[in-house]
Amino acid sequence: MRSFSFIFLLALAAVVSSAQQPATSDPGPAFAKSAPPLSEDSQLSVNERALACPPKAEGQAEQPGVHKVGVSISPPRPLHQVAANFSNEARKAIRKQHLKDFHAVSLLSMVVDANGNPQDICVQKFAGFSLDQQAVKAAGLYRFQPAAKSDGTPVAVQIAIEVNFQLY
Repeated sequence: MRSFSFIFLLALAAVVSSAQQPATSDPGPAFAKSAPPLSEDSQLSVNERALACPPKAEGQAEQPGVHKVGVSISPPRPLHQVAANFSNEARKAIRKQHLKDFHAVSLLSMVVDANGNPQDICVQKFAGFSLDQQAVKAAGLYRFQPAAKSDGTPVAVQIAIEVNFQLY
């Protein structure tokens, strides 16, 4: 049975930037080595390099007009979610390995604008097997109730979401 689950992680910019560090405890997909760290661009494929979030320089300011979720800014709420499809590359690898269980996670960073639309979607942590392209494509179709200041004014915010690919 295939099950797609989406877990929304609303994060402060500090959490998003710390997600750029490769996790050593996560082994990645069940049948592959963990995804290459983002800092080693030479190991990324051309497609992955295009999806990767640009590295931030030390002390680099946030994008102008993009706020952080916090005490005075409420997080955006998902209104419409689209399930990410398994890529053909992942399906072939699963069949080739005769796997019954499969789990991979793609961590995405995005800006949700003041209208509730996702912008500037990029991959913080790669799932591999072209699953990240599917995750970005699906996340681009999400719609949110925008984040808001304490006075109710909608604002753009930076968030991170996990897209989980599971096969049981």
